[in-house]
Amino acid sequence: YLFHSDAQGSVLPSTVASPERSGSQTNALNMRELCVCVSVLLALATQAAARPKAGPEQKCKSGPVDLVFIIDGSRSVRPHEFETMRKFMIDIIHTLDVGANATRVGVVQYSSQVQNEFSLKTHGKLQGMVKGINEIIPLAQGTMTGLAIKYVMNHAFTAAEGDRPKVPNVAVIVTDGRPQDRVAEVAAEARDKGIEIYAVGVARADMTSLRAMASPPYEDHVFLGWIFAWSLSMAVSTSVRAPLVLSTAWYTLNEDGKTCKAIDLCAEEKHDCEQICIPSPGSFTCGCNTGYTLNDDKKTCTMIDYCSFGNHSCQHECVSVLNGYFCHCNEGYTLQEDGKTCQMIDLCAEGKHDCEQLCIASPGAFTCDCNAGFTLNDDNKTCTMIDLCAEGKHDCEQICIASPGAFTCNCNAGFTLNEDKKTCTMIDLCAEGKHDCEQICIASPGAFTCNCNAGFTLNDDKKTCAVIDLCAEEKHDCEQICITSPGTFTCDCNTGYTLNDDKMTCTMIDLCAEGKHDCEQICIASPGAFTCDCNTGFKLNNDKNTCTNLDLCNTVEHGCEHQCISTPGSYYCICPEGQLLAEDGKGCGTCRSANIDLVLLIDGSKSVRPQNFELVKQFVNQVVDSLDVSAHGTRVGLVQYSSRVRTEFALKMYQKADDIKKAVMNVEYMEKGTMTGLALKHMVENSFSEAEGARKNIPRVGLVFTDGRSQDDITEWAKKAKEAGITMYAVGVGKAVEDELHEIASEPLDKHFFYTTDFTFINQIAENLKLNVCAEESQGEIEVKDPCACESLVEFQQATMSTLEQLKTKLVGMTARLEYMEDQLLSRK
Repeated sequence: YLFHSDAQGSVLPSTVASPERSGSQTNALNMRELCVCVSVLLALATQAAARPKAGPEQKCKSGPVDLVFIIDGSRSVRPHEFETMRKFMIDIIHTLDVGANATRVGVVQYSSQVQNEFSLKTHGKLQGMVKGINEIIPLAQGTMTGLAIKYVMNHAFTAAEGDRPKVPNVAVIVTDGRPQDRVAEVAAEARDKGIEIYAVGVARADMTSLRAMASPPYEDHVFLGWIFAWSLSMAVSTSVRAPLVLSTAWYTLNEDGKTCKAIDLCAEEKHDCEQICIPSPGSFTCGCNTGYTLNDDKKTCTMIDYCSFGNHSCQHECVSVLNGYFCHCNEGYTLQEDGKTCQMIDLCAEGKHDCEQLCIASPGAFTCDCNAGFTLNDDNKTCTMIDLCAEGKHDCEQICIASPGAFTCNCNAGFTLNEDKKTCTMIDLCAEGKHDCEQICIASPGAFTCNCNAGFTLNDDKKTCAVIDLCAEEKHDCEQICITSPGTFTCDCNTGYTLNDDKMTCTMIDLCAEGKHDCEQICIASPGAFTCDCNTGFKLNNDKNTCTNLDLCNTVEHGCEHQCISTPGSYYCICPEGQLLAEDGKGCGTCRSANIDLVLLIDGSKSVRPQNFELVKQFVNQVVDSLDVSAHGTRVGLVQYSSRVRTEFALKMYQKADDIKKAVMNVEYMEKGTMTGLALKHMVENSFSEAEGARKNIPRVGLVFTDGRSQDDITEWAKKAKEAGITMYAVGVGKAVEDELHEIASEPLDKHFFYTTDFTFINQIAENLKLNVCAEESQGEIEVKDPCACESLVEFQQATMSTLEQLKTKLVGMTARLEYMEDQLLSRK
C-alpha cells in the first residue's frame, strides 16, 4: 500500500495491486482487511501532519456535509454482497459527526428503477440512520445507474428533501456492474451542479464506468474493491477540508523512543467480539465472518438471513445458509431448473391415479371426483350415475329416461309427449279421423281397431261390416217366417196364420174354429180361409155352403131300436147313454156281468194346439159315456203325456162316470214334446199296478191317442204292453204316423186302429169305438144291408164313398201343408 498527501497535507492512500490481487479479485477482501488498512493509514497520517488529538470517544470531526449514498440493488448483487454494502454504509456514518446541523445522510437504492430509502431530512440521529439502512430490501432488478444519478441531482439534493445551501453535496455511488444506461452525460451534469461524486466498484464493477461517474481526480474519487473503502471517510473529510484529530491514547511508543505503534486490543484479546475483532489504534471494532451480520450490541453476530431480504425470488420457501440461500418447495412440489420456481407434482397429469372419471390434483396427491350427474362410490375412486329415474325423483307420467344427474320424459308407444315435457296424451287415430273403419273405431294408443254396431259382424278385411243375418244362418226359432234385422230377427207368420204370444210359433187363423164361416155342416179350415163340406150322407150344394141330406136313416127301414145315425151311403144305430148296442147292431141293452180296467193315454204335445185338446177331452168323455163305470164295474184312468208323463187320475180315483167326465174337462194342456214311448212305459209299470187301482182277473185295456210322430222309441214298450195282457187301441189324428199306430195297436188292426186327418172327426171314431164288455170284445162298424139293391152294389157304394171321403180329407191336409212349406221358402229368401 502506498500513501500520498494532497496539497493540503491530507494523507490519502494510493493503491498498488499486488500480483495476486490484480483486476477483479479485489472483491475478495473483507472488512477486516479494510479496517486494518484504515488503522495503518490513520497512524501514518498522524505522523505526517501534526494534528490535535481527541479523547478516546471522540469521532473524526468534519464540517457539515449533505451526503447521499447511491447503492446498487440490482439482481446481480448477491445477498451477502448487499449485506457487506449495508455494513459499509453503517461503518462510514459511524465515523461521521451526523446530525441536523452536522452531516446529513440520505440513501437512494436503484436497479431498473430508483427508490428513495430515506432523504437528507429524514433522520437527525445516527440510530435512525442505522435502522433505516438495516430495513433496506434489495430491488433485485436491472442496473440503471444513470437514472439514479439523475434522480439524486434533481430530487435528493433539493431543499424539499433536506439539502442545505452552501453545504457541500457529496454522492457516494456503490455498484457491482456495468450500467445499463448512459452515465457519462448525467454524471457530468451532476458535477457541474457542484455535486462531488465518489464511485466505489465491487465484484464485477467496470473501471471505465466508475471513472465516467466520479469527480476528478480519479485517484481520489474512484475506488475498486472493498479494500479501498476505508479511505472514503478520509475523502469525505478532505472534501470539506476538516482537520483529522487522533487520540494519543491509541498508540504506544516503540523502544526507539521515536516511533509509535497502534495499541492492538484485538491481539491482546482485550475485546468481547464474538467472531472478528478489527483493531484500530487503542480501540477495536467487532466484525463478523462472511455470511454473518453484527448485532446491535456491536459484539455478537447473527447469520445473515438472505431470505429475509425479499430478493431471493423463491416461489415457496427460502432457506438461508451460510453465505447464501437456496429455494425449497412445499410438500407435493418439485424445484424447477431455475432453482427458484416450483411445479406441483401432478399425479393426475402423470396418470398415477386410479380415478374412474375425474382426478383433482393436489400437491403430490390427488382426490377422485365424478362428472356432473355421477356420485362417488365408497371406494372413493369409481363413480355411479345418479339415476333420478330409478330413485323416483322425477315427475314423468310414463317413461323416465335417465341421464347422469338428470332425466328426460318420454311416452309409451302410441302416446305423444305434452308441452310440459312430463305428461302424455294418447294418439287417438279415431278422433283424428285417421282410420278407415266403416262403423266403429276403437282407439288404442297410436293404433285403432275397427268394430261394428250391434247386429253387424266385422268382415275379414277388419274394416267393413256385414249384417248378422240370423235368419239366413238359421239361428232363430221362428216357426214360419224369419224377418232379419242387424244381429236380431223378428218372427212372422205366413198368410192365414197369426203369431202367438211367444213371438215365435204361429197358429193358423182357423176361421172355422172362430165361427167366421157360413158352412152349414163342415168347415175345413185352411190358413186364413176355409172350405165348406158336408157330413157323410150329405152333399154340398152349389152355393158351396149348404148341404143336402143323403140320410139313409130317413130313406130306408133302418130297424134301429134307439137312434139311426146316417153316414155317407150308410148308417149305424146307437143306444142311449149307459147302454150297449146289441149284437144285431140295432137293439140296445146292458151287460153288467163284464167289467174292464181302461187307461187312456192322451197326447198333450204342442202340436195338438189348445182348441184341439178340448176336442180330445170331449172324445174321452164320449168313450166314457159308453162304459158302465162303478167301483165294481169298469174303472177308468187318464194319463197325459208330452215331453214328460203325468197321471191325471188313477183307476181307483173315481167310481162315477160324471166324476170322471168332470175331471177330464179340468185337465190342463201340457203343451210340450211327444214322448209316446215314455207314456207306454209309465202305463205298463204304474197305471196298471194294484197301487193305482188295477184289479186281478179284470181285462185291461189301453187306448193311445196321438197327433204326431213320437220323439222316442215305442217298439219296446208297445210290445211289453201286449205281453202284459193289455188290449191296446191306437187312435191317430193329423200327422200321426200309421206305422207307429200299427205297432201300438193289438190284432186285428181293423178293430184296434183308428185314424182321421182332422180333430173334428174324432167324435165319429168315438162312436165306432165301442168296447164290448160282454162276450164279444168290441163292436165295430155295422154292415148296412140295402133292401133296394143287391148286397154287392151297396157294399161297393159304401166303400167307394168312404175312400173318396178319406182322399178328400187327405187332399185338404196336403194342400195346407204345401202352402205352409211354400211360405217358409219365401220367407227365407
